[in-house]
Amino acid sequence: MLAYYQIDDDFSKLHHYGLNMAKTSCPALSTIFSALATLLICLVPAFAAGKPLLIGVAEFPPFKYTAPNGKIVGSDTEIVEQVFKRMGYTPDIQMQSWKRVQFGAEKGDYAAIYTFTRTPEREKIYFFSDPINTVKDVLYKKKVSKLSWDTLDDLKSFRVGASGGYGYAPIFKYAVEQNKFASFNEELKSPPELWGLRALMAGRIDVFICEVSVCQYLISTNSPEFDGVDYIDKAIGDVRTFHVGFPKILPGSEQLAKDFNAELAKFVKEGKRKAIFKKYKIATDWKWR
Repeated sequence: MLAYYQIDDDFSKLHHYGLNMAKTSCPALSTIFSALATLLICLVPAFAAGKPLLIGVAEFPPFKYTAPNGKIVGSDTEIVEQVFKRMGYTPDIQMQSWKRVQFGAEKGDYAAIYTFTRTPEREKIYFFSDPINTVKDVLYKKKVSKLSWDTLDDLKSFRVGASGGYGYAPIFKYAVEQNKFASFNEELKSPPELWGLRALMAGRIDVFICEVSVCQYLISTNSPEFDGVDYIDKAIGDVRTFHVGFPKILPGSEQLAKDFNAELAKFVKEGKRKAIFKKYKIATDWKWR
């Protein structure tokens, strides 16, 4: 688990010396001293400014991805990193598969993970930041396909692919649960969106559900591999928001989330998020509140 507290050597020595004296002179005093020491430790801030803050992330370009030089970049990475730095923290961002990131966060390995959608299930595990970005899921297909759809029932004869571990809109998750498609396949290799597009090109699936900014980025940066792919410009479910998650298992997470939101609000008001969106060509019609 993440080490939360920075306790100096003098306090540790005082605790050790005082407790030993109490034990030799009075058992009751020993109990009282131990309780007071524990209280003092709990009052130390859970996340110390200036100290490294371990943050988990998974590939999801252009929101977060590894550049050729090995640096973790992306629109959401820049926003999250800059806000934490303004708060006085030193973000230590680690790239893993999304499933590993979530597993680590649930154990308390990360002070925060980013960015992902809010769901009732996830709200049991995390305190959430205010919106960082938005996501819009659409269906990708081969250009030669004349496929169109009005409701997901229209896809009953099609093989559908998706990204493993991704939080899709309720309408899509319900369709999967009801077996509305001819088949449903989740890509588990990382990054799953890249492998999903490859499965589409190889003819193993007929359509692939993907966040539009992500798959457009992959198509443009992997040309000509996916030149034969396009998408149907119809959102599956509502446009949703992306957030930073702060694991509830860690003491101090709720306050860290509140402090992050306060600094994020200033960051947005200064126009810095808008500038980052422009840099990464992030288009959103979300009515930011």
